[in-house]
Amino acid sequence: MKLIAVIISAAVAVVVLVTGGAVWAAKRGGDGPAIPDRVMLQAEDLNGVEPGPAADEEGLPQPCADSPVPAPVASRAIAADYLPRARVHEFVAEFPETVAGSYIAALKEQLGRCKAGGGEDGFRLIAEDPIGPGTVLFSKQYDEGDRWVAYTAGVTGRYVIIISVTDPVVGGADFTTANDLLGKALRRAAQSGR
Repeated sequence: MKLIAVIISAAVAVVVLVTGGAVWAAKRGGDGPAIPDRVMLQAEDLNGVEPGPAADEEGLPQPCADSPVPAPVASRAIAADYLPRARVHEFVAEFPETVAGSYIAALKEQLGRCKAGGGEDGFRLIAEDPIGPGTVLFSKQYDEGDRWVAYTAGVTGRYVIIISVTDPVVGGADFTTANDLLGKALRRAAQSGR
């Protein structure tokens, strides 16, 4: 009987690890409300492009796989084609207010400690506080460092916002666009209340 319980526990742990990101994608833990539309970027923020649900949600970046980051109580992702060749993702995570800033602090620390170099895949710090305190600009390199995605993250109140921008044709990204959209997203989330 104990062996069966151990096997079931192990199977549940594997399912949680494999599907964990998708399970909490848009809901608060349990049956609580999802993050409201008014918190997310809107068409007027994206040059008239209507955002939709993100098909490939990555969740909160974690440069050091062996270091835990705080878990959000709710999250949601959207995506939009922006400019001629840019794909934009916005990921919003809601935390208890005293915890939201600790994710950004952990992210900055991990970007400094677990950075990719040269031809390596992984994350690379570009700038701390590029558009104000509590923000960070970084990239995620892939294809042996030949391609990258621009990321920028920031915190306002209970929300951590991650913006990623990529050019799917050449595998690069525009850091200025990422910072501009993060500024818009932070203002929108700050004005939305909860």
